[in-house]
Amino acid sequence: MAEQGRPTVSWENDTGDAPTSLDEHAQKTAERRLLAQIHEAERTGTDELALADGFYNLAILRRQQGEFAEAERLYRKALDIRERKEGPNDPDVATTLNNLAGLLASQGDYEAAQPILERALSIRRTALGDTHVLTAESMSNLALLYAAQGNTAAAEPLYEQAIAILEKSDGPRQGELDRVLDNYAALLHETGRDAEAGGLEARARLIRAAAEQQTGTTH
Repeated sequence: MAEQGRPTVSWENDTGDAPTSLDEHAQKTAERRLLAQIHEAERTGTDELALADGFYNLAILRRQQGEFAEAERLYRKALDIRERKEGPNDPDVATTLNNLAGLLASQGDYEAAQPILERALSIRRTALGDTHVLTAESMSNLALLYAAQGNTAAAEPLYEQAIAILEKSDGPRQGELDRVLDNYAALLHETGRDAEAGGLEARARLIRAAAEQQTGTTH
């Protein structure tokens, strides 16, 4: 979702086993593997969760290929299985909801995406707690959606909560902090609070520089 100067953001952070940013040949290879996985799960009928994983990962690939309607259909099939097998409040359900909402939001269907993201956040708050990094991810995604709808009052506290959680995290998702800072800064710019936004952008740059120094890369 990128508008009014807002940074381009990938909603799909929970990519499972699906490959990302593949060339055409690699996408075809991944497609064959996923279709084989789905076919085997359907043939045996013994592992519905494996089938759900296949639908979910193929949905991610279809979205990368620009087949949005098919991606939505596959996400909903995965969601149906996970809700039946794991229960409606399982964290895996929230992961699927997050990506389904992201797909809808990326096409500008904010009205449909909003209740799905709100449900994903509610599940994660209950199942994982208010300080989990995946809860922070849902907060950030919902904040991004609210901001796109012009609902600054709802977006700001979610951004602030997500930042506070990520600042304390030292796990693999701590690296998302710079992205959340940039998105919050974009909102602040849009509301005329350029000095505050500049401070957040400076923090994001420092985080990226430190990460590049640690990995020995330069951009």
